[in-house]
Amino acid sequence: MRVSTLLLLCCLGAVPLTVTAAAGDSIQGIPVIDRLDVESLESGKLHRLYFESVEMGSGQRWYVPVMVAKGAKPGRRVLLVAGVHGDELTPVATVHEVFRKLDPTKLAGSVIGIVGINRPGIEYVTRTWPIKNLGTTWINPNRVFPGKETGNSVERQAWLVMEKLVKGNVDVAVDMHTGGNGADFALFIFAYAGDAESLALADLFPVDQIKRDPGLEGTFEYALVKAGIPALTLELGGPRGYEPDMVKAGVEGIDNVLAHYGVTGQKVGRTAATVNAFRGNALVDVVADTGGFVEYLVELNDAVKEGQPLAIQRNAFGDLVQEYTAPAAGRVAIRGTDAIRERGSDIATILTNQPDCPPEGCPYPGYE
Repeated sequence: MRVSTLLLLCCLGAVPLTVTAAAGDSIQGIPVIDRLDVESLESGKLHRLYFESVEMGSGQRWYVPVMVAKGAKPGRRVLLVAGVHGDELTPVATVHEVFRKLDPTKLAGSVIGIVGINRPGIEYVTRTWPIKNLGTTWINPNRVFPGKETGNSVERQAWLVMEKLVKGNVDVAVDMHTGGNGADFALFIFAYAGDAESLALADLFPVDQIKRDPGLEGTFEYALVKAGIPALTLELGGPRGYEPDMVKAGVEGIDNVLAHYGVTGQKVGRTAATVNAFRGNALVDVVADTGGFVEYLVELNDAVKEGQPLAIQRNAFGDLVQEYTAPAAGRVAIRGTDAIRERGSDIATILTNQPDCPPEGCPYPGYE
């Protein structure tokens, strides 16, 4: 059933029209759309949709779950994103928990949740998106936004998300991530310093650490702010599983966002100021100089001094081969979890304040 048929049936009173651009199909009873138009959705209801996105090698399509809690009254439209990296699952639980609590009949505005932009990554619990071309190339999908209409599959996926889901439907956005395999992230925000509202958005979250950041080209956050949508990147612990404390913290911050913009009518609770979040302008990596077995001497969010021991490394015979120390004073933002570290792999990352950084902060090309 195509759009024209749906429109005709709607006018005849046979089918309620819920979207203006539908692919005309359904999957397990959930409507399939090829474009989202929040304005056309029925107010005061929760809408579950499948977004028909880029085709696979077989020509079949990937379908991305989209939820829209359309408020009974008009207001700001807040986007929550999980699954740009397919192994980052605590953000998925966070989106689910936010939506469990929402009552669209009491909202002024809308909350939009996208779960699993990186569809193959979600299916195979991997950070990257596989491209089949003379073998398999694994691409970080958070380096290709805003995408390309005529690009490869992951580039086109990013373009479709920006052009068919986001633009015209979103006023403010929270893109959620975690550390990658073998490393955990603190409760942390990358706050884009080029936009005052994005910085203010970060202040609504009672997180451990906030980095003043110049943005990184290719990330979803950067594409959003460049499209005029205030946004931030929220890091919630480690990959592959649910971390209940991180879910709770993420939900608390998002509740504040919805309260701040008048979506829920609630009051703002604890904020970054309340918990005295540590703020920095640079992330400094400590990487392994050799291979071996690592014993970590610090935990996430520990305050460290310059020169403080972070980890020791032993060879297969148990001999001490290397000691690693903090290159600067600050907080442990990222810490390895795997005991084995080969040459060049990350041991830890410190959020610090460097006087030679520009006002917008030093760039960091790592985990976003």
